[in-house]
Amino acid sequence: MREVPEVPAHEPATAPAREALRRRLGELEDLVGSDPARAASEARLLRERARALGDDDALARARVWEAEAVQRDGDTAAAAALVAQVRRQRPDLPRELAVQCSWILSRVFTDIGDRPTALEHALDAAAASDDDDVPRRLRTRVLLKVADLLDELGAPEDSRSWYRRAEELAVGDAQLHLMVVNNRAFSELELGDAEAAQREVDLLEELSRRYDRPLNANALDTVSRVHLLRGDARAAEAAARAAVETNAQMDSKNADDLPFYLLTLAAALRTLGDPAGASAALEEARACTGSEGFADIRTQVLAEQAEVFAALGDYRSAFEAHKAFHAADKELLSEQREAQARARQAVFETDVARREAARYREEARRDPLTGLRNRLFVDERLPLLVDEFRAGDRHLSAVLLDLDHFKSVNDGYSHEVGDAVLRAVAAVLEEAAGHAAQSFAARLGGEEFLVALVTDDAQQAVRLAEGVRARVRAHDWSATTPGRGVTVSAGVATLRPGDDKTSLLARADERLYAAKAAGRDRVVAGPGPG
Repeated sequence: MREVPEVPAHEPATAPAREALRRRLGELEDLVGSDPARAASEARLLRERARALGDDDALARARVWEAEAVQRDGDTAAAAALVAQVRRQRPDLPRELAVQCSWILSRVFTDIGDRPTALEHALDAAAASDDDDVPRRLRTRVLLKVADLLDELGAPEDSRSWYRRAEELAVGDAQLHLMVVNNRAFSELELGDAEAAQREVDLLEELSRRYDRPLNANALDTVSRVHLLRGDARAAEAAARAAVETNAQMDSKNADDLPFYLLTLAAALRTLGDPAGASAALEEARACTGSEGFADIRTQVLAEQAEVFAALGDYRSAFEAHKAFHAADKELLSEQREAQARARQAVFETDVARREAARYREEARRDPLTGLRNRLFVDERLPLLVDEFRAGDRHLSAVLLDLDHFKSVNDGYSHEVGDAVLRAVAAVLEEAAGHAAQSFAARLGGEEFLVALVTDDAQQAVRLAEGVRARVRAHDWSATTPGRGVTVSAGVATLRPGDDKTSLLARADERLYAAKAAGRDRVVAGPGPG
C-alpha cells in the first residue's frame, strides 16, 4: 500500500507558559501520525490554550495540526475548512505553516478523487518549500506527495524524478527513507512492472536491516501485493497478515489503512483457494469502515466480495455484489463530486479572502490622492532599508521635498487645483524613484514628499533632487495654475554609521528647512558626506 506521510479569558503570557505551549505543539507531529483522533483532540485543547495566551502563531500552528489530524481520520471537509480558516485569519503565515497548509489541501483533494487539483496544491507546497525555513521532513513529504500524484496521473517518468529528489532528502531518516522507497515500490506495482517492484521491495528490506527498523504495515502491504503480482500467494498471505497485525504499531496512520490491509489479505486468501477466509477478511474490513465515509475502500470491498462469491460458486450472490459494486461506484463518484465542490468552495473563499487582504494591505499603504506610498509604508519599509544599507557598498539617501507656498495655491485657485498640482508633482517623483531598485517615493502628508533612494553613488541623490526641482519648475502649469508657476525645495541626507530612520529623516528635514530659509526652489545637501 502506498504510504501517506504525516505532518478562556486571557491570562498572562509568561515566557514559560509560551515555551510549554510550543513544546506541546512540537510533540503533536508524532501523535498526528500515530493517533490522529487523539491528536485532533489535543490540538483543540492547545488551540484554546494559545487563544488564552494571545499567541497567534501558536494558535495557527494548532489549527494546522488539527487539520492534518482530522484529514487522516477521514473528515476531509473539516480539514479543508480548518485550512481555509487559518489562511483567512493569517494571510502572513510563516513559510513552514503555509507549506503545510498546501500539503494538507493536496491530501484533501486526493481523498476526494480530484488528483489534478491535489497536484496543484502539492506543487504550490513544493515551490514554497525550497528553503531552509521549511524543515527537511516536511520538504521530503511534499516532494513525495508530488511524486505519488504524478504517478497516479499517468506520468511515471516525472514521478520517478520526484521520488529521487525525495529520497535524497530522506537519507538518514529511517521512517521517511523507508516511506519513499515503499511508495516508489507501490508505483511500480500499479504500473504492473513486477521486476521493478521487486527491486524496490528488496531495497526496502535492505534499508530495514540497515536502519534496524522493522517494515511497518504500509510496507508489508506493498510487499504482499508485489508477491501477488509475481504469483506467490502464500508469501502474499503471510505479508498481509503481518500488515494487519502490526497496524496498531504504525507510526503514521490513516483511517482507511486497516480495511485496505484486510482487502489485500482477502485477495491473497481467494487466490490460495480459501474463499471462506477471504469472505471473513472482507467482513472485518466492512466493519472497520462503517456506513459513513470511506466510500472508496467500501467500493473496493464490494468488488472483491463479488470475486469471492464467484469462487464459492454462489453466482447469485456474486451478481448481487457486482450490482452493489456498480451502485457504490456511482455513489462514490457523486460523493467525490460533492466533496470536491465543498473543498473547492472552502479554498476559493480562502483565496478570495487572501487576495482581498493583500489588496486592503496595499491600499492601506498608498496615498489615495497621488497613488504614492504613504507614511505607514515609510514607517514599515524605511527602517528595513536602514538596516540593510547601514554597512556596504551602496548608499541609502532620504530626499525630503516640500511645495513652495502651497497654501496660496489652495487659497487662490481651490483645493481641487491644489490636488491636481500634488498629483503632477507625484508623477515626477514616481518616475524619478522608479529608475533605482528598492527606491520609492511617498507622500508624507499635505505638500510634503519623500524619496528614499538606493544608489551606488551618494551624489546621485543630490542629482535626482536637482532634476526633480528643475522639472517641476519647468513644467507647463498654465492650464492648472494660470499666471503662476510651481516650485519645490528639498533637503538631502545620506545614511551614516549609527543612523536610524529618525536621525536620517531629521537631517534631511533640517536641510529642507535650510533650503526654504535660503529662498526656496533649491536643494540643500549639507556639507560633507551625508
